[in-house]
Amino acid sequence: MFDPSTWPPTILDALTAPADVAAWAATATPGAAVVAPLAVIDPARVDSAAQIDLLVAYERQIAWLHAAQQRVLAELDGSAMDWSGKTSIDYTQEQVGAALRLSPGHAADRLAVGRTLVERLPATMQLLDSGEITYLHAKRLAEAVVPFDAKTTGQIEERVLRRATTQTVGQFSASVHRAVIAADPRRAEQRHADALTERRVVFTPQPDGMTELWAFLPADGAALIKTVLDSLASTKTPGETRTADQRRADVLIDVFARVLGDPNLPEHHGHRPSIHITIAASTLLGCDELPADLEGYGPITATMARPIATDKTGTWRRLLTDPATGQLLEYGRATYRPPQNLTDHVIARDKTCVFPQCRRPARLCDLDHGEDWCTGGDTCEHNLHPLCQRHHYAKHNAGWTVTRQADGSYHWTAPTGHTYTVHPPEDS
Repeated sequence: MFDPSTWPPTILDALTAPADVAAWAATATPGAAVVAPLAVIDPARVDSAAQIDLLVAYERQIAWLHAAQQRVLAELDGSAMDWSGKTSIDYTQEQVGAALRLSPGHAADRLAVGRTLVERLPATMQLLDSGEITYLHAKRLAEAVVPFDAKTTGQIEERVLRRATTQTVGQFSASVHRAVIAADPRRAEQRHADALTERRVVFTPQPDGMTELWAFLPADGAALIKTVLDSLASTKTPGETRTADQRRADVLIDVFARVLGDPNLPEHHGHRPSIHITIAASTLLGCDELPADLEGYGPITATMARPIATDKTGTWRRLLTDPATGQLLEYGRATYRPPQNLTDHVIARDKTCVFPQCRRPARLCDLDHGEDWCTGGDTCEHNLHPLCQRHHYAKHNAGWTVTRQADGSYHWTAPTGHTYTVHPPEDS
């Protein structure tokens, strides 16, 4: 049993005068000595003023921990070893991504921010360490100063930190943007050229069978798209009940549906482009209402899935499964060669690259032998798995190993000895 007489005074104070301790912690320098007394305060047993103090205190502690984490990231970044002796590629981002359950891209971003903060933004790190700003403040600045030399970075940092401790993240981001513009003498045309290299389209699954489509485009290209959508959406049919926004969304889909019929679109693994939908045979027949799986999105309702699975346009490729076992029954094609059938099966089974946290679609990946074919591995479904090119290379040249388990999961071992499990898709 714990002996209260051995507890530090701050913990005893937190039990006897929690509101006073909360007020003290809201302004005290963050650190280990502050965390312990905070942890014993029950927010339900103090008034609203003390609860606000607790909130502030915890926010300052979180900032302090974020600062500590940046130092670890800075030490990790660039310190990767040539574990296998076969490659000089730095796989630190894979190590961090697997450990923190981040995609390799997000892990690379975290590493870059940590290095920039520790090596180039000492005043920002000091404010983060003391809980005066949040990690999001620090991250915004670290990302913004990447193109600048040390002198200009220091000038930008000095300018934006003057009011940082009183600003929201949005206000601080605007200050950073103004400071970057002031520090960048290049012509607007050059800045546009730089921004143009970042153009991209992002799909983010949302609840209820919806997806958010976001695009970062040059202004003239965006104006062209808007003009076409507005024109196509301007026509109203008799009894039209859709809003203008709904019509624009519908015609956007229609435009790409027509493009998908272009016979010149490139093939992948022997197939024309199409969207896969995996559905239980019993659900397709209306015997039950099991959720289906839409490639690139995830689970959708049976009502939404049935018309997609029976579409005859060739836009969709139906994959039927046994509702009891989840095993694939057929691939929605009239004829096929056995090697193509095996390829189709592995792609449909795993859906994505099977490296930890990687989400690259399997149809865009290499099919890798778990046990190398040259050393006796069979070309069969239990010895094949999809790996994107980067992670295929990591397996063969950077010391990562993988084994497929009986339940369909993949057991990865990193060069450091850490292990990670990639579970099969839920509908498998």
